[in-house]
Amino acid sequence: MSDGFDHSCDVLVVGGGSVGLSLTAELGWRGIQTLLVEQSDGLNPHPRANAVANRTMEYYRRWHIDGEITNAGIPPDQPADYYWISRFDGHELHRISLPPFKKIKEVHDTGGYVKEEHTWSPYLKTITGQNEVESVLLDFASTLPSAELRFCHQLLDFEQDESGVSCTILERETKKTNVVRCRYLVGCDGGRSTIRRKLNIALSGRSDLARFVSIYFRAPSFKDCQKFGRANIYFPLHKNHAGFILNWDSGTTFTYHLILKETEVWSDIDPKEKIEAVLGVSTELEIISVQPWTAHALVADEYRSNRVLLAGDAAHLFTPTGGFGMNTGVSDAINLGWKIAAMVEGWGGDRLMDSYFRERHPVGVRNTQEAADCFDRLFGVMRYGDELDAEGESGEKLRAALREDLKDQEKLIASSGTLLGFRYNDSPIIVGDGTRETEDDPRHYIPTARPGHRAPHIWLSEGISILDEFGQGFTFISFNDDDVSALQAVSDGLGIPMKYIQIKNTDAKQLYDCEYVVIRPDMIVAWRSDELPRDIQALFDRIRGMY
Repeated sequence: MSDGFDHSCDVLVVGGGSVGLSLTAELGWRGIQTLLVEQSDGLNPHPRANAVANRTMEYYRRWHIDGEITNAGIPPDQPADYYWISRFDGHELHRISLPPFKKIKEVHDTGGYVKEEHTWSPYLKTITGQNEVESVLLDFASTLPSAELRFCHQLLDFEQDESGVSCTILERETKKTNVVRCRYLVGCDGGRSTIRRKLNIALSGRSDLARFVSIYFRAPSFKDCQKFGRANIYFPLHKNHAGFILNWDSGTTFTYHLILKETEVWSDIDPKEKIEAVLGVSTELEIISVQPWTAHALVADEYRSNRVLLAGDAAHLFTPTGGFGMNTGVSDAINLGWKIAAMVEGWGGDRLMDSYFRERHPVGVRNTQEAADCFDRLFGVMRYGDELDAEGESGEKLRAALREDLKDQEKLIASSGTLLGFRYNDSPIIVGDGTRETEDDPRHYIPTARPGHRAPHIWLSEGISILDEFGQGFTFISFNDDDVSALQAVSDGLGIPMKYIQIKNTDAKQLYDCEYVVIRPDMIVAWRSDELPRDIQALFDRIRGMY
């Protein structure tokens, strides 16, 4: 029984982390009445993920919050360096450098398509703490008239029927319960998802790869305590200090993710002692917060039960190596958001919701396995002790061997193949064109407009990406002057939101490799051809999930 009030919405999102906020923002941006509930009293101030993927930034670019997220993180003119070291008073084993964000904004190759990493997207990885990202997302979602966000509200139970879901919500401050009636319920409620457990959906994969303690700290004199340069991430390899240290600014605020030994309990460790041990010196330290977590490689066996769906950590649990967890979850949200909107607005077909699992589950498996492989390989070089810093031939020989191993692990940092190269090969709402699939390599992304792949980026003019030309719904691109009014009449008649654009750019046409292309609302290629479709409605019905 409700002793509060009844409330109705199109979508109830449970969980106020990066995925729940992204889904709420996506739905609110589309004008869908959305309520987000989060049981805590605010955002988690402890930084967790540190890398906002180039693909995630492309989504946020549509909402014009990409600049805020960039400015909240590592200064954009700072080189993106990564060090593998024995410890801070020891040896450097390996280092890589990526261009700073500032450089990527200066690259506009309109005279030819240069296949380098900084041309694959308007972004590289943006190094901004998840807490800062969530703050920007919360501010943006709060401006959307159709989005409502409530903290200190907890989902207790739900029941679904053919037309919707009835959810019992506890107001934690007043202890009152409210009944919320929604068309769709989405669980973005984390690895211990209440919704997933109530649905009895199992997880498959590898659990308990490692236990970590995350120490968020401030060290004003950090740069004077070590002989290496500033970096986004340091990887201490000595087995007593194994883990990774993430930089959140210009080199004074960090998070040390320390791998716990089998006998260690996170609450028993002395954070200051652990930091000074890896530094090798005592220094001024402020411990801001300490949190434990466990690395997994698990994926839910189902993402949907009728009108109840899972996204983010509720659907898959990662190791952090590679920075895939939060970013995979945000892609879940963007994939799901337009499909729910289509169903609410009445132009989506019955197969549209089925496509969510068909498309995103293989990506969840692919990405968790890739993250686990990165972790396994990194952890494999973290088994050595003081011999890492031994002088003489034996020490040099060990370090030389590890350097060769670490060069082969660079996909842990430079992972655009994983982040941009996912594809929806078996989707019921993608119309294949018979072209050969590109190689799925975690390090190297191969730009392609093959149906089921991300619509590739190219600069059309100074600061204008082809992605900026896409509409909020579908986008029909013509690379010629042919009359497409017949198509527009059909899409208008069916109520399908579709923007029609002509692009007169030789390099873009060469990249997309066809005269006509349909881009989905989530910036995925749905169809392409050198000829206009003979049966226009059949094409449109297919990509909106009618059959």
